[in-house]
Amino acid sequence: MNNNNEELIKRLSFENWIWGIYLIIALANIYGDELIKKAIREKDVEANEKARDIFLVILIITLLINIYFFIRNYSDFKNNPEDESLQVRLIGSGLLLLATLCFLYSQIVTKEETESVSNI
Repeated sequence: MNNNNEELIKRLSFENWIWGIYLIIALANIYGDELIKKAIREKDVEANEKARDIFLVILIITLLINIYFFIRNYSDFKNNPEDESLQVRLIGSGLLLLATLCFLYSQIVTKEETESVSNI
């Protein structure tokens, strides 16, 4: 097996861990939603704060993952700039990165007392 194939296999193995992290993120989002329901039903400020913290951590992790994919796609595009599909992937990962930054900003500036804490 040549060196490029070995690097690709290593990268894909690493990305399998990322998909596992996404599964954990999905479960954390479900838990956060349940905390918001509890906060609404019982006027539980602590549940609302805990949900807010969970969503903030989720967004930070998602931001790191999106940075990884943006860098990966940039590297792929840089190695083969004529490939339009790589250009589309790079643009798409850039948009996901921007969207995650917008969600993170929104989550940070949302006031707990007056606005609904929401996940992404």
